[in-house]
Formats: sequence, structure tokens, C-alpha cells
Amino acid sequence: MKVTYSGHNLKITDDIHAHILSRADKIEARFGDMQELNVVLKSEKHRFDAEMRVTAPGVSFYAKSETDEILSALDSATDKMLSQVRRYKDRVKDRRHNAPHREVVAQLNPENAESLTDVDINEAPTIVATQEKFASKPLTVAEAATELQASNAAFLLFLNAETRQVNLLYEMAQGTYGWVEPLFA
Repeated sequence: MKVTYSGHNLKITDDIHAHILSRADKIEARFGDMQELNVVLKSEKHRFDAEMRVTAPGVSFYAKSETDEILSALDSATDKMLSQVRRYKDRVKDRRHNAPHREVVAQLNPENAESLTDVDINEAPTIVATQEKFASKPLTVAEAATELQASNAAFLLFLNAETRQVNLLYEMAQGTYGWVEPLFA
């Protein structure tokens, strides 16, 4: 991690230098991917400004604080920075956990799937049809019905754009359609 700092109308003393490094360690403990931390301290009349910018691969954060004391300005900017990092990490974690469609696509791509070693060959049923593979774009139910009409197939397996779940649409008698949506408890 690279830490750079500068002072405008302000001399950076050893105490301020040590405080900047302690704040950098605190940010790095929360956000280990940090490549660079830039700190700019400004003094204007009776107020102090502290600006911080953290850069990491693919993301950067910026925080600014203005108070009557230089060290409290640094602390306040650090708190704002840590809040941004926490929100960012929560968003990334939520994206990973709320994406069951990725698991479905991974299961449909056999290049990434491991072989089934748990199944005993003597107990496995005989499969006579060839495996069809698909990885389609997400569709709404209405779009899937249109696709099924155009394909003249008996059923269509699709990724529901609204629920991000694999759904099945099949043709019933007299031109009506049945729709199967899984329910995961």
C-alpha cells in the first residue's frame, strides 16, 4: 500500500504523520485490497479540511471532512471512508448471495461441472435421450410463451427474468400453456 499526503497552508508534523499512518492502517484492516491512500490536509483561517482518496482495483472511495481541529478532521474523514468501504463490501456480498442464476448457469455448463462420482452405476436409471444444453438470456413468462410458439416444441425451459429461477413452460391442449415455477423452501 502506498500512502501519500500533503498539506496546504499547513506543516505536517510528526504527530500528524503518525496519525495519518494509524488511520491508513485502520482503513487497510477493513479493506485489504487497497493500493493507494492519498490524504490532503488544508488549513484556512480557523478551520481544517481533510480529504482522503482510496484506490483499489476497480473501485475508489473519496471522503472529505471539515472541523476546527486537524486530527478530528482526519478522524471524521476516516470514519466516512470506513462507512463507504463497509457499504461497498455489503453490496458485493449481497450480489454474490442473491445470484442463484449464476449457480443455475454453472450447472448447465458441463465444462465447469465435476463428474458424478457419488452415483453407483448399477443403481442409476438408463437414459435413452441425449442431453440438451442451454444457457439462454433471461425471459419473462410472456416472452417465453412467444418463444415456445415459434419453436413448435412441447416445452421450454427458461431463466425467469423476474425471479432469476429456472422455469418450465409447456403446451397443453387447445393452445393453452402450463407454467412450472420451482419453490425453494
